[in-house]
Amino acid sequence: MRTLKLLACLTLLFSVQAQSDEDTLNYLYRPSLSDDAQNMMNRMFLHARNAEFEEALTLSQTLLDGAEPLQQLDPELYGQIMVNHGIVQSASLQYELGLSIIDRGLGYIEQKANPFDKKLINALMAKAITEMSMGQMGTAEDTFRRAQHITHRQDGVYSKEQMIMVNYLTATSLRRGAPRDADTQQLFSLKVAEQAYGANSEDLLPILSRLGSYFASRGSTLPIMFSSEMRMERDRLFKNSISMYDRSIDILEQTYGENDLRLVQPLRGLASARMLQITGRRYAEEALQRSLAIVSSNPDSDPGDHAQALIDLGDLYIITSDARATDTYLAAWEILQASPETRQMANRIFDTPIRLFPREDRVLFIDRMPDAAEPGDALYIDLTYNITTGGRVEGIRVVDRNVPNEQVRMLRTRVKDLRYRPRIEAGEVVQTEAVEFRQLFQLLRPRTMNDDSNA
Repeated sequence: MRTLKLLACLTLLFSVQAQSDEDTLNYLYRPSLSDDAQNMMNRMFLHARNAEFEEALTLSQTLLDGAEPLQQLDPELYGQIMVNHGIVQSASLQYELGLSIIDRGLGYIEQKANPFDKKLINALMAKAITEMSMGQMGTAEDTFRRAQHITHRQDGVYSKEQMIMVNYLTATSLRRGAPRDADTQQLFSLKVAEQAYGANSEDLLPILSRLGSYFASRGSTLPIMFSSEMRMERDRLFKNSISMYDRSIDILEQTYGENDLRLVQPLRGLASARMLQITGRRYAEEALQRSLAIVSSNPDSDPGDHAQALIDLGDLYIITSDARATDTYLAAWEILQASPETRQMANRIFDTPIRLFPREDRVLFIDRMPDAAEPGDALYIDLTYNITTGGRVEGIRVVDRNVPNEQVRMLRTRVKDLRYRPRIEAGEVVQTEAVEFRQLFQLLRPRTMNDDSNA
């Protein structure tokens, strides 16, 4: 059970946006300096934003050296300049050095600031992101929470300034294998948004969309056929996801009516969640049929909108092995022949097969180092296969591998179940031959002496 939970969290992490190593740059201080120093700082910012870290670090070090007299005269200002230098080090992947410098700079700022001073937030966020990049999830979570507590003290428990902190806390929870804590953080972010914007505000729509996608992704990591407890958990997650999309639809209907083009996006999200749920696929078709009806009847829609609604429906039919897929795709293709621009769009959409289901596994997991691989080697299986006009996979052939037969058999089974949007050439759906596919594997634990002795 513990391994399954870990796999679910790791899988979900690949489906959500990971933080960038350069996210720390969002927390650079912008103090008022002398004209020459201000110009140097602005140049440093520009180089850092352009990922020209050697130049940025040279300027940052020069600023820090020149600010040395401020250690006694103005420790807060000196600390901000030092934190900036640490931030640039961290963004350039020098995490340990960057964290050390950020910590020292934070100490200078704290000499004059009270524990809940908002001036501490930039340093704390940069420190936490760096700790996260170093894999120190527990420490990073504590640091993010300290920054969050400052916003609570200064602006209230539901301050919208904490939204980014809540998102980072979600990521730390997932990375330490605590998905329910991540769920709690995400639901709290909705409460924060409701307090900030109102329960029926359009400003909630991006948050509702993000949460709908998040909970659907969470639910999709849990097997549909498992223990009753896990089935209940899966049902809860999809219920949350669907309620987010339903709420978005209600807000838009109340504001703009039941035939507004703005409804298409949450309807597509709802259909996607229903598809991932698997047991709710007939409701997915209802959502996509409504989306198509809205686009078809709306004078403001263009051929691209109409074609996309048909393609969404065709994709659903491929996944559910419905014979209507071919005619639906060809109807979209025909609509896109209206102009040179839309013909280019048709070629982009249909010139290569698109994997539809299940979502791509960037990496699968293996519990020990294969004998055919050395530490540091990429673990992989290379396949070729054909994609039929019905979007199915046939003719699977193993080209190369360095993992055991057990993984090969497992991958063959998974690949057989793949569904693709097929190619269209000159108005005809065609088969695609010899598609190349590489599946990477990741080691859950290193090889031990016991593994070698039991081999």
